[in-house]
Amino acid sequence: MATVLAKIKIMPTSPEVNKEKLKEKIKEVLEKQDVAIRGLFDEPLAFGLYAIYTVIEMEEREGGTEPIENALAEIDEVESVETVEVSLA
Repeated sequence: MATVLAKIKIMPTSPEVNKEKLKEKIKEVLEKQDVAIRGLFDEPLAFGLYAIYTVIEMEEREGGTEPIENALAEIDEVESVETVEVSLA
């Protein structure tokens, strides 16, 4: 099995969501998913809206990042989750 890096984009439900608290919730979820967090940052979009990106390192496995995306999507303040990039580590 190979080690892969995945960049995941997480969109909050609104600009009013506290991004630091949301980042903490994201960290908690990822720690339960048997992945290493290599980066967690936010990027402003427009009108106060922002996206949070996380870069994770994980062993290649069946289902890819889908189980991780599903776990992140269960956070109340998350509108959508999308893997935007995957590469070999």
